[in-house]
Amino acid sequence: MGRDPLHDYRKRCIYHITIGKDAACPVFSFVSGSSQSPLVTRSPVGEIIERNIRNFPNLCPSLQILQYVIMSDHIHFAIFVRDYLPRSLGSYIGIMKVKTGQGVRKLYPNVAKVFADDFHDRYLRPAHDLNTILNYIRENPKRLLIRRENPNFFSRLNNIDINGSSWQAYGNLQLLQNPFKAPVIVHRADSTQLKEAKLRRWKHLSENGGVLVSPFISSQEKEVRRQCESVNGKIILISNSPLAEREKPSSHNYYLCSSGRLLILAPLNSLPDARETFVYLNSIAESICMRSLFSGV
Repeated sequence: MGRDPLHDYRKRCIYHITIGKDAACPVFSFVSGSSQSPLVTRSPVGEIIERNIRNFPNLCPSLQILQYVIMSDHIHFAIFVRDYLPRSLGSYIGIMKVKTGQGVRKLYPNVAKVFADDFHDRYLRPAHDLNTILNYIRENPKRLLIRRENPNFFSRLNNIDINGSSWQAYGNLQLLQNPFKAPVIVHRADSTQLKEAKLRRWKHLSENGGVLVSPFISSQEKEVRRQCESVNGKIILISNSPLAEREKPSSHNYYLCSSGRLLILAPLNSLPDARETFVYLNSIAESICMRSLFSGV
């Protein structure tokens, strides 16, 4: 049940898993304190989830939990498949979800589902840093409290280096550190079937806390953005023109920034309005998705 049809989800690898809460299920936890000292208090549902996360090695000795966090409406965990599995990782995650549901219904008989359908995964590639993933999971409560303490995400930063070029940033800078990022690029030559597959993948990513990165130029890419926003998704918007010193985003982008769901990246120097520029902006989107941190952030 992996997102990548070319990957063998039984082989030795480290995976970062995200599973959202079903809308009708009680919250998993309560996050309080300050960003310097976050406190996560498990709800009864969260305590059952925690027991089942810790139970993975009992489902299969080759499964090892490296890090996890139980937020109010989703969970993250890093799981290490140490040896080739008898069945796919998704099968064991499915067992965990079923056992969690059974435990929760003993307390709340009317709760039909605990988790949202399916899950989102990312497996560790050579370009990824394990500590970045573990810190991202560990610091989820801190980032939530930072958002609470800074409700207006209008940070402005000049001179972010991306592949040797300088960019301005306006909005939620934390989106650059999200390990679940995907470039949104729709080519004219893409078949209808491929476009639909891409859209499903991007929408799934948006629903599970990921970030879509793109200049969103074509009508189809704009439709992807619209669907992402409809599920409260997060966006890194790559502009083709610099931001004026006192320039403010449009009312729509202003709302997205205030909720921490948008980061606007703009070049420090104007780019020519030509097809080559669009190709270049797409390459920047791809570069951003391959990295978690940038100088100056």
